[in-house]
Amino acid sequence: MDETRKKIIIQEINSWKESHMIPEQYCNYLLALYCQGELPPAYSNKTGSDKKDILSGLIIGAFFVFIVFLNYFTEIPIRMQIVVTTISIIIFGFLVRCFINKKIVFQLTLIGMALLMLLFTVKLTELIAPGKYS
Repeated sequence: MDETRKKIIIQEINSWKESHMIPEQYCNYLLALYCQGELPPAYSNKTGSDKKDILSGLIIGAFFVFIVFLNYFTEIPIRMQIVVTTISIIIFGFLVRCFINKKIVFQLTLIGMALLMLLFTVKLTELIAPGKYS
């Protein structure tokens, strides 16, 4: 059996296993049969990438909370808040580029970037027209 056909069959068995179409024991048996007793490389690396995604999401969330804390709960000047928010928007822009292939982490970085843009516009409005919140 050629390798492309074998890869397609292994991908199908993995999708059956994830969606519980076939009992897990049968899927493990078929995987062992088609992989000749070894776990396929795509299946064995999946748990590592999930852990990296969770860790990345936690780091992004902590960074966002830190920036919001700096802007609202400390008494730094408004110009410094705008500079910090601008730098964090740039950092989130780079993170969006890095995580473009990761579904959940990509969406989390886009949400963080959008909220920081909102925070930036609010701070800029406070700088331009102080005390006029209508």
